[in-house]
Amino acid sequence: MRPRRPWLTALLAALVAVLAFGGLGALLEATKDDSASTRPAAVEEARSPAESPRPPPPADAEPPPGRAPVPAAGLVVVRVIDGDTVEVRGDGRVVPAGTTASVRLLEVDTPERGDCFSEEATARTEQLLPPGSRLRAEVDEDLKDPYDRYLLYVWNAEGVFVNEALVRGGYARAVLYEPNDKYWPELSRAQSAARASGAGLWDHCADTSEPPPG
Repeated sequence: MRPRRPWLTALLAALVAVLAFGGLGALLEATKDDSASTRPAAVEEARSPAESPRPPPPADAEPPPGRAPVPAAGLVVVRVIDGDTVEVRGDGRVVPAGTTASVRLLEVDTPERGDCFSEEATARTEQLLPPGSRLRAEVDEDLKDPYDRYLLYVWNAEGVFVNEALVRGGYARAVLYEPNDKYWPELSRAQSAARASGAGLWDHCADTSEPPPG
């Protein structure tokens, strides 16, 4: 028997096909979303080598002798006594924390008070090590001298090797205090350069003979 309304049957068939196709598409889309959400976290968070942070330098890395960064902690300059002697407050490393002590700069000797170029040498040390600033210190073989002063190489807050700077500028002579010779080659070269150029005391003072250690 022929259907009484063939156009209605065709319309219903078309509607069923559309609904079936739409449901399949939704199912495929849901499957795709589930697949993306279950990807391994390592894939999602992978970064290129260029984006990876660089490891910090080791804490005990040795700085170059000429210039060296000064850490946040360090000896605090209390006052400058003369060109080669300063008073500092300890930070618990070389000098006990909170202790005030005298520091004798190693392998250098500036003119004694009242001698030629002594005032200039003291003023230069005050420029390099102003009171209140921090410094980094290194020891050699002997920690102290017979006068209970700490024997140190020091770098100021700008990283300047103060011992070498005083010699190179002609404010101090280089003097070897054996067995403390860690930076003797650098200081010897600095003195040769200062004498050759007539810097500081090498031009202004008549007596430039080697002084006794003190």
